[in-house]
Amino acid sequence: MLSGWRVFLIFCLFLLPILLFADYQYHTVRKGDTLYALSRRYGVSISSIQKLNNMSGTNLRIGQRLKIKEIPKPKPKPPVTPPVTITPDPPPAEKPTPAEKPPTTADPPAVKPDPPAATGVVELPGEYYHVVKAGENPYRISQNYGLSSKDFFAWNGKSSWDEFSIHPGDKLVIKNPASHEAPVVVKEEPQPSTPAPSQPAPAEEPVVVSKTYKVKKGDTLYSISKAHGVTVEDLKTRNNLTSNSIFVGQTLYIVGTPSASPGASVTLSDLEGTQMIRDDLFTPVQGRVTSEFGLRRGRPHKGIDIAAKSGTPIYAVLDGVVVFSGVQRGYGNVIVIEHPDFVMTVYAHNDRNLVALGDEVKKGQQIAEVGNTGKSTGPHLHFEYRIKGQAINPRKVLKL
Repeated sequence: MLSGWRVFLIFCLFLLPILLFADYQYHTVRKGDTLYALSRRYGVSISSIQKLNNMSGTNLRIGQRLKIKEIPKPKPKPPVTPPVTITPDPPPAEKPTPAEKPPTTADPPAVKPDPPAATGVVELPGEYYHVVKAGENPYRISQNYGLSSKDFFAWNGKSSWDEFSIHPGDKLVIKNPASHEAPVVVKEEPQPSTPAPSQPAPAEEPVVVSKTYKVKKGDTLYSISKAHGVTVEDLKTRNNLTSNSIFVGQTLYIVGTPSASPGASVTLSDLEGTQMIRDDLFTPVQGRVTSEFGLRRGRPHKGIDIAAKSGTPIYAVLDGVVVFSGVQRGYGNVIVIEHPDFVMTVYAHNDRNLVALGDEVKKGQQIAEVGNTGKSTGPHLHFEYRIKGQAINPRKVLKL
């Protein structure tokens, strides 16, 4: 009797993990990963990742295996009970005739359309590329076209700025390649009970149904198009957009078209409107403004210069993630931080950068020291504030 109980307990020990264990999507931490970046990549919140992994902070280590989100198990389908046919004398060894056999699963592949003849790399039209010129760098190219780092990385097959190695004459993709693809029309397959016609049925006009989407924090036209199975160009055409700029709360038509009202395009004046401007920034450095935003000696000055002694602390104005920390021609030691709501800030001419690519920084955290590196006439901070790639006057957001 004791031996039987032992066998039962061992059986339960093996069965219990199978019953209780849930399936999860995992991610192995790589160099440059942060909880903020992972939450945006997988569409989950930072707190949910922390809760799944029993984390109290935001520190990660390379090689760490993180649970990202639970994968719901599919509900088991109820067994299909075959119909019972009652006959006066059912012969036990009788087999169903070939006509009674259900159709095999080998039939559907014959109905599927052939794959497209064009496979491999598709050459895009010229307007999808930027040809690199001497002295250019990937970050500046992306900003000149108003692109987010996420889109720029995805379109060029990169995951960080460090992976770019460009030379004059190279081509970088600056327009969503998915928009070059022809729209795919999906038809319903004919019912199995209806024999397949020898000739394809004429295509019916699609029923126009109005379906809208309200832009949320962190959305881009690229992410919205992927989520709804449409192209960026279709979204822009359907919503009368002339650029990739969108704003939180904006209503976009996914199916159907808006009424004949003025277009929903976002201009620089819209970016500087009250809805897009915030007043809770931390002052990046204590000093005196020596050069304003705007034209300077006939050339655009896209930020403001704040003079201070060498070594004076420089602080992050908002929470965000470091997308560049290094040296750029003219800027010297420079840091670029990406914040929510498509905001980027630039801190240039630093003596020392104290944060690295991929670091998650907090508002008011010291990130650098004032210096005189690059094209500079004295120790100062050159600070830029950008919304969707457009530089605006930092005085609109800073209390100086």
